[in-house]
Amino acid sequence: MKYRFIFFLLLVPALAFSQQAKVKKALPEKKNSHLPYACIFEDGAYPATVIQRNSISKDSTFFARIPVEIEGCLVLAIRFPKGSKFLQDTLQINDIDDLGNSIIQGKNGNYYVIQAKYEPL
Repeated sequence: MKYRFIFFLLLVPALAFSQQAKVKKALPEKKNSHLPYACIFEDGAYPATVIQRNSISKDSTFFARIPVEIEGCLVLAIRFPKGSKFLQDTLQINDIDDLGNSIIQGKNGNYYVIQAKYEPL
């Protein structure tokens, strides 16, 4: 019994040392690690519902299924139809959440509420 106890006392530190000697691999950096949530959108164009709201005049315009450009889970551009008066609006880049929601402010007093679908164009 005494030898078993001594063997056990010698075994515990040896096991602890063997665990410390293992080199831990660095975890790979997550894509879009700057975001507080998981992002499912890869870089590319996605169809989206876009509601434009003018903060000054309180007017709204609804666009169904127009392309939005997403890169690194940031909405970079909205592809408005030809002839749209919103083509000239300069947009601030904004992130998009895992559900496809984003709100972007334009320089002409417009806000764009985006609901993108995960269906690459």
